[in-house]
Amino acid sequence: VLLVFGKEDGQSDGFWWAAEKLGYRCTIAGTPENALETYLKYQYDVVIIDARSANHNCFDAEALCRSIKATKASEFTVLVAVTKR
Repeated sequence: VLLVFGKEDGQSDGFWWAAEKLGYRCTIAGTPENALETYLKYQYDVVIIDARSANHNCFDAEALCRSIKATKASEFTVLVAVTKR
């Protein structure tokens, strides 16, 4: 599981804990560049992206999703966006 969060908070900690408890290996990426590089290197099955606020994260979550989906490796990847209520 690749977690893409601009900064660690309760949400990122919760996803990390849940994935680890279910036996999944977790990696956190703090920038879109790092996330894409890490994704291409390890080809994660699940990518969870913090899309709660562009200002909060300092990156465009939608653009990152498009970049990941544009890769051949993403054919079976599940992208999950964490949004505000």
